[in-house]
Amino acid sequence: MLRLVSVLVCLGTLEAAVVAVPHVQLDVPHVPAPVQPVIGAVLEQRKAAEPAPVSLPLTKVEADGQRYFLGEMSVGTPGQAMTVAVDITFPLSYVPSINCSDQFCTDHKQYDSAASSTYEADGTPFELSLGQNVSGVISKDAISVAGATVSGQAFGEATAVWNSYALRAPNDGVLALGFGFSVSQEGATTIMGSMIEQGLIGQWLAGIWLGRGDAGGELTLGGLNDDRRSGELAWAPVTFNEEHQSWMASVESLAVGETSICSENCFVTALSTTPYFFMSMDAAKAVNDALGGFDIGAPGVAGLDCSTLYTLPTLEIEAAGRTLEMSPLEYTYIYTLGGGVQMCLSGFVGLPDFDDNVTVLGSLFMQKFYTAYDMDNMRVGFADSA
Repeated sequence: MLRLVSVLVCLGTLEAAVVAVPHVQLDVPHVPAPVQPVIGAVLEQRKAAEPAPVSLPLTKVEADGQRYFLGEMSVGTPGQAMTVAVDITFPLSYVPSINCSDQFCTDHKQYDSAASSTYEADGTPFELSLGQNVSGVISKDAISVAGATVSGQAFGEATAVWNSYALRAPNDGVLALGFGFSVSQEGATTIMGSMIEQGLIGQWLAGIWLGRGDAGGELTLGGLNDDRRSGELAWAPVTFNEEHQSWMASVESLAVGETSICSENCFVTALSTTPYFFMSMDAAKAVNDALGGFDIGAPGVAGLDCSTLYTLPTLEIEAAGRTLEMSPLEYTYIYTLGGGVQMCLSGFVGLPDFDDNVTVLGSLFMQKFYTAYDMDNMRVGFADSA
């Protein structure tokens, strides 16, 4: 049991620090009435000329108690199919290289540059830590996502993967969208930037829908799928920290019942690559103590009495003037261990060196709320999933 919990804590770990930057509200001058129809017509023509959004189906996969939402992309010509997780934060997509001898690489699909007629050597070294723990070299090749093919796209050929828990991960690599980045840390254009430059999509806009139960999900690039949400989006402004290369959306508060997680200068990141609500150790302890949580031998993780789940309080997140609510069955885990034995875990996990006012909203949250990433206007939107 402890091995399982240890795996759960390690997967998807994100260490983030954010400097709060106040949101600036710009005063937009009023457009005289006679001009408005002309502007409207121009915008409609521009919208009509834009390429249609592309959508990538995501499959829900359970492995060692961990929940994954995975899609497919191909690299090279002819395309070499790769199963990938979708990461909204990192700017650099990567896949295992044929030149990688680590067990993770040999147990997964590996990209072979010699088999691609569109491969371009680059050779710039890269390293991604912060829970990714991969390194290798930059290469360029055609990358296809949801039928849209980007030519000459820079990506990482991973030649080393040093996470011991990554061996159990079912995804070969990562499709990185790089919210807040126009270029990667190596100066190459991000995959969404390339899609816009090459006319494959018309907007720097992405939406993620994760289904409940056994349903999979959907990633939409270049627009949003309004059929996947109900009600209007609540848009939270985003700040980007150059020093830590991270973004956070500003929300008003987070609380579980009477227990406050954050009440001022609160920031959240919505990530589909982890199921958990990551927060500081102190914040997680306060919440889990209030839920009746108990120590199971894994720092920052709390077990729960399964018989009490229905009586636990509601999680409330105040975002852009709207209250986003989750029931206890939506923010907890129930694992069947065999023989009718169940183990219940809190979804609130504490991490060392995590700021008290920062919370990561994982797939538990995103299965309840459709999430939109507007990179042009630096904001994140939340609405009830349909």
